[in-house]
Amino acid sequence: MRLFVAVDIDEEVKKNIEPLLLKLSKLQGVKPVERENLHVTLMFLGEVDESRLDEIGSALSKVKFSPFRISLKGVGKFPERGDARVVWIGIGKEDDIRELAEKVYSELKRLGFRRDKEFVAHLTIARVKRKNREIEGVIKEFGENDFGEMLVRNFKLKQSILKPTGPVYKDVRIFEANS
Repeated sequence: MRLFVAVDIDEEVKKNIEPLLLKLSKLQGVKPVERENLHVTLMFLGEVDESRLDEIGSALSKVKFSPFRISLKGVGKFPERGDARVVWIGIGKEDDIRELAEKVYSELKRLGFRRDKEFVAHLTIARVKRKNREIEGVIKEFGENDFGEMLVRNFKLKQSILKPTGPVYKDVRIFEANS
């Protein structure tokens, strides 16, 4: 199973992101993330044997954190220079989510998992399949937008099921904040 650890985006913020997703969906070669799939990835695990679910769940249950707020603001791209491959929304008040990602990594590296890249707090909203000059205009138009704040109360171990129409994400386990 293809697994990752993430924080889902709440409904209110998703509503605020919809106009941007709609605009991106009209661009050739750009694949916006489905509204129901919007999340901040804390760590990507990759292909994992189903027999390891219990040990992964046990490790993640050791991650202790209090509920915290994040803000979603600004739009940018990866890579910063050159043609966009990913369009993202920035995460403000990112110290707590960065700390949560570090705690997740700390527990999972004991099981032999490694990060594929350094954690950068962001919300991927589109993947660019082929070069499109209009993307820069959309990034400029929404670049300073404030998409709202949300309370992070939990994180999830999620399965990514790849289908021809795009990935389908399924919650495998949910880990609640300590009140």
